[in-house]
Amino acid sequence: MHKENLTYSEAIEMVMKDNGGFASLKYIYENIEKYRKKTGKTPDNTIQERVQRDNRFTRIALGVYALTNFLEKVEKYDLGFFATQQDNIVFKQKKKNKNTEKTITQKIRIGQDIFRNELLRTLKKCPITQIDDKRLLIASHIKPWVHSNNEERLNPNNGFLLSPLYDKLFDKSIGLITFTSKKEILISKKLSNENRARLGINNRDYIAELPVEGREEFLEYHRKYIFQG
Repeated sequence: MHKENLTYSEAIEMVMKDNGGFASLKYIYENIEKYRKKTGKTPDNTIQERVQRDNRFTRIALGVYALTNFLEKVEKYDLGFFATQQDNIVFKQKKKNKNTEKTITQKIRIGQDIFRNELLRTLKKCPITQIDDKRLLIASHIKPWVHSNNEERLNPNNGFLLSPLYDKLFDKSIGLITFTSKKEILISKKLSNENRARLGINNRDYIAELPVEGREEFLEYHRKYIFQG
């Protein structure tokens, strides 16, 4: 297809495929003209709007997006993980082995159950809402699952128990809240004042029961690469 016939989303998709299934906004800005000429007064803003709103793309870190179908395969079949290298996000592919996809998927599920059960045993409740009904608690990774090696994925210090709303705000695809090692909650400026008020908490509120000991390194990663300050 000629580049003049591609939409912005189609061109972004091609750039991501060239880069292995993901790309930073900067990389997209610099390479999109291989597939489409930039048009309009603010073409880079148009590109950013596309990656944020088109469901074929999923945010994986601050300023970094992946093809949703690629990310789903990475998570489902444990194909590897994203890591930082000189402050850039790179994908480290797992060496191929003889395990079937079914076996890999089963191992991942069992591992996730172990992670969740350990958090339920040790933390017992959401430190923000105090909800302790395990049906309403989500085992949230601090350093996202797709950014973690196998040891980090199952390390209970890489997790919190959060109620669904706060899990969503904390998640890699949103990154609207994070926490400091002093047990303070940080709220992104990208969340409107009205919705901040509806949450019932303020920026820098002290979360007394937030378990931070042993989690400092993971929290630092979340603040640096996931949180949208």
